[in-house]
Amino acid sequence: MMDAEERKGVGEVIDRLVSVPIYTGSSLTRRPVLLELYDAARARFKDPLAFLAAEAIRERVKPGGSVLLTTGFIVPPWLRAETDGPVGAACLARALNLCLDVTPVVVTERLITSMIPPVLRAAGFEVTPYAQAKQTYRRIAVEPFTNDPRKAKEQASEILDRMKPSALISIEKASPNEKGIFHSGVGYDITPISAKVDVLVEEARSRGILTIGIGDGGNEIGMGCIKDTIKKVLPTGAKCGCPCGAGTHSGIETDILVVCMVSNWGCTAIEANLALAFGRMEILHDRAMEDKLLEEAASAGFIDPAAGMGMSSGDAIEKQVHLAIVDILQFIVKSRLQDSFYMFKYKEYVREKRDQIQVLIKNWRE
Repeated sequence: MMDAEERKGVGEVIDRLVSVPIYTGSSLTRRPVLLELYDAARARFKDPLAFLAAEAIRERVKPGGSVLLTTGFIVPPWLRAETDGPVGAACLARALNLCLDVTPVVVTERLITSMIPPVLRAAGFEVTPYAQAKQTYRRIAVEPFTNDPRKAKEQASEILDRMKPSALISIEKASPNEKGIFHSGVGYDITPISAKVDVLVEEARSRGILTIGIGDGGNEIGMGCIKDTIKKVLPTGAKCGCPCGAGTHSGIETDILVVCMVSNWGCTAIEANLALAFGRMEILHDRAMEDKLLEEAASAGFIDPAAGMGMSSGDAIEKQVHLAIVDILQFIVKSRLQDSFYMFKYKEYVREKRDQIQVLIKNWRE
């Protein structure tokens, strides 16, 4: 098994991969602002972000308990939910279930509760009510959360009292700014169509429950940790264009923030770190499952937000790139957990046959 320092070193490699700015900037600027957002988070948290999230999960999540994952972002002008978020939630829930036997619960808008089960089944789950999921392995539950801010506090308390989760992970989930207004990345006021799960996050934090935010654009839950940077580097960060005039930045912090190019990739990065921590490749999903997840998400009605259509892509990045990211993470983890025969022989030559090889070099003749 790798020790923590070794895992942190590999975690640095994983973070660098999933935070590569595939585009030079956001949809609003040509600057590679993702790098600035990532650097701000690293300055705040010091260590590799997905590594920190995985370590916190390993240390603080109660085996056999419950974990909440909130996801689902309804995007204007299409008014449909995007693929980024639900796919990551499905594969991360799978990893948590495999390594810690937790019961995952996806919390989302009521509209999305009918769309997400096919995606969760593609990750290997049976979707059942929470009471049934809690009693049997490899089950997952889906819970709707209100869009009405007047009902959010009561529902948040009810969910936390009933499920007693040891962690809440927010994946590409719309966040209110400091004035309480939810925004899309380009500055639409999406408050009426967004579940008020920020209240659930705040209530979880007040109870000492581990909270992790995963985001890529500055307007997601958790990004409040770096709101000053968001206001500075994103054109809509400080001034959104809607009547609130306060900007698209998140006003909600989490205990740990994972900044990445695509939020789904942040989930896979946490999976990779968990696979290293538990010493099991199976914890990290593979290319075939990623392909199936993206296809099922499109079939269920989730969209690529750039096109507004049900496509097996995400954030205007075609499917082949998403599959390649999973392939590379698979190789990173496998190369640490399973020494190849060729590398084993190379190390043997270097360590045990150095003198013999040096003689061969010295006497070399073409």
